[in-house]
Amino acid sequence: MNNALLASIREADGRYLSDAELRPFDQMVEAFQTRINLYNHIRDHGKDLVLNALRRLMQTPHRQVVQEHAQQCQRDMTFTLEYVAKGILLHDEDGFMEEYLVWMQNIIRAFHRQSACVVAYRLLKEEVRTTLPSDQSNLMVVYLDKLTEALESGL
Repeated sequence: MNNALLASIREADGRYLSDAELRPFDQMVEAFQTRINLYNHIRDHGKDLVLNALRRLMQTPHRQVVQEHAQQCQRDMTFTLEYVAKGILLHDEDGFMEEYLVWMQNIIRAFHRQSACVVAYRLLKEEVRTTLPSDQSNLMVVYLDKLTEALESGL
């Protein structure tokens, strides 16, 4: 459950939540099956999404990065998808930002691979857009956009 919903519960100490305060919970429940379906899809097909994005990255000027670091790229992108899936399931963009993006951004910058990673994650986003139903891809794109933005410009 995301931090905003937990904050609403904490702030209601000693009283019941109003209808307006309950609305985000209703929205979360309505979208939960989509989140579960997307989580399952990422779990079952994440490797294919990553491999397809890396194949496409081979067609760019970043070909050498893939040739030299294919295993690390695949591992990192798969790990990223695991964190994205967790964030989607929990409806927790803030947790994704706090737990993962800051760490990933620091690692990528230390190895001077920001530009190749930004292109790779944009290609992954295209894979998501073309292979997933729109309700699921829209959820996932939010996280991939946050990731590419953080890698490009910082948090």
